[in-house]
Amino acid sequence: MNKMYLKITQPGFFKLVISSCMMLLLVLTCSRVQALPIQSAVLSSPDGRVRINLQIVNNALTYTVTYKNIPVILPSALGMVVNGKEFGGCRQMGVPKKYTINNTYGINGVHSTAVDHCNGARISLLADNAPFMLDVRAYNTGVAFKYIISNNGAGEITKDNTQFKIPAGTGVWYQSNIKYYEGKYSKKDIADFKAGDTAGPPVTLQLPDGKGYAAITEGGLVDFAGMSLIAAGNNSFVANLSGSTKKTGDFDTPWRVIEVGADLNTLVNCDIVTNVSPPANAKVFPNGNLTKWVKPGRSVWSWLAEKQAITLENMKHFSDLAAELGFEYNLIDEGWGDWKDGTRNNWDMMKELVDYSAKKGVKIWVWKAYPDRNGIAGINTTAKRREFFKKCKDLGIAGLKVDFFDSEAQEIVDFYQDGLKEAANYQLMMNFHGANKPTGENRTWPNELSREAIRGLENNAPWAPGNVTLPFTRFLAGPADFTPVHFGNRMGEVSWAHHVATMVVFTSPFMCVGADPQSILDNPCKAMIKSIPPTWDETIVLPQSKIGELALYARRKGSTWFIAGLNGTSDSKAISINFPFLKKGSYQLTQLQDNPNKQADVVIGAARITANKPLKIMMNKNGGFVMRLEKSQSFIKNQHQLK
Repeated sequence: MNKMYLKITQPGFFKLVISSCMMLLLVLTCSRVQALPIQSAVLSSPDGRVRINLQIVNNALTYTVTYKNIPVILPSALGMVVNGKEFGGCRQMGVPKKYTINNTYGINGVHSTAVDHCNGARISLLADNAPFMLDVRAYNTGVAFKYIISNNGAGEITKDNTQFKIPAGTGVWYQSNIKYYEGKYSKKDIADFKAGDTAGPPVTLQLPDGKGYAAITEGGLVDFAGMSLIAAGNNSFVANLSGSTKKTGDFDTPWRVIEVGADLNTLVNCDIVTNVSPPANAKVFPNGNLTKWVKPGRSVWSWLAEKQAITLENMKHFSDLAAELGFEYNLIDEGWGDWKDGTRNNWDMMKELVDYSAKKGVKIWVWKAYPDRNGIAGINTTAKRREFFKKCKDLGIAGLKVDFFDSEAQEIVDFYQDGLKEAANYQLMMNFHGANKPTGENRTWPNELSREAIRGLENNAPWAPGNVTLPFTRFLAGPADFTPVHFGNRMGEVSWAHHVATMVVFTSPFMCVGADPQSILDNPCKAMIKSIPPTWDETIVLPQSKIGELALYARRKGSTWFIAGLNGTSDSKAISINFPFLKKGSYQLTQLQDNPNKQADVVIGAARITANKPLKIMMNKNGGFVMRLEKSQSFIKNQHQLK
């Protein structure tokens, strides 16, 4: 049964000893009874394990978060600076207006169906400057809250005073790039942060004594400056806005999100970031994320390939290779804007490529800079954006990779919303690079298939430490365009099987593969790579997983399961895999495993297994593995298709 626990308390306690007659007389003769001011409210999740406690202490509004009575966030300040005045100093609360949400919706992410189930309350606050409201939600997997501040005319928020005070002994996984979010994640004890240290969310917390995990980020970022975190000393972070937010009328802020769970599987499957984001417009997306023209897929890409020239003829060649791999897309990166051949301009030549590729069953994505770049106009104004989108639609281009935002200021956040809306009007899919973290845009605008905001394969090795950290940090915010897999000069220290496993572990409905497509066709991993889908119906993080050391994922598409492992350590590992998620019966196993003597090689195996029998597998140092499990009839059909 779903029970909401909401408790309100009043200050002080006194006891009157009075006769029953006098009490009755008091009740009958008093014309008015003054209620004592409300000073605190506690909201619990549907399962009762997660609680957020709001309290007014010395006229300051604070909150705490607990999970199974274990502290996650210690007493922390709340508030905003609006028009130069601080909101957060409070005298009393109004009676909370309770509500419950319990529904599901489709999503392209770690699973195909998201669960939105919470207890909520809207709480009015009598503040020193002016009244405002908090909207608070408690989910089984964390909490979220936002500020609703009344404002007449033009207004400006210059600071978010929301504090996150972390329990002593907590390990913090963070990266410090707060512009385009491509920093390296590392771990530090909360006590070791110095005042002024920055952290770009998601920031993942390992609670003391193995009592669980948490992650801090934001969701529902619309028409507002993005939030990073800045250390304030004393084991705490404070929200850090990327510039001010200017509006006319009331302020409705993004949601501050704290994901909580006993294990990594809970964090990875948490839906709060998209839950607090607006649903898609049914007129634009009549079937939500399954709307006909929104088509996740895999793409070849020349940027990191051996033969990388952005020429018309080479891009035709890449479309040929995409067709041979069974990939849906070919991404044409920076350089096509300079195409010219006699009297033909870049658009004429792009039309030739689109038509040529269509005959191969391959569609084209194109790169475009947000600002003006190298003498070519960007799309940073409404007029330029609409002109460019219309040309792309007229040519039959499927999607756009838009680059070089390098900020999460309000104007950039506004572009995401306006750009995604207008792209949807032209039935164009989007992938943002040089961008900030995702905050649930893929629910509101299912045509956003991915975005960067990650230290991906465009950077330099070593890869292993990041590859076993990112699934439990950056990917908690949403899909990321890491551009996985390489068998050439970017292979680094990890094995072939490790590279292929990243296609399974890393979530990106636009799965842009970094490897030269010819190198995939020449590799014994080809059949497995061709079989890996871009989206998933179900994801399970296996219990042996450990941030920074080992990532083990089981992911289902239809009736087929993929199990992938990434070893991020300098030691080989023996892993025993159990299959409680499989239905009864036997399964055909196809497996890629490390060659213990060589990273640039792979051992391919096949066997028939049952759900109740564990399977042991070895991984090299910085190695990996991929398993595909199919029922017998599915296996026979797929083997025929992959030949």
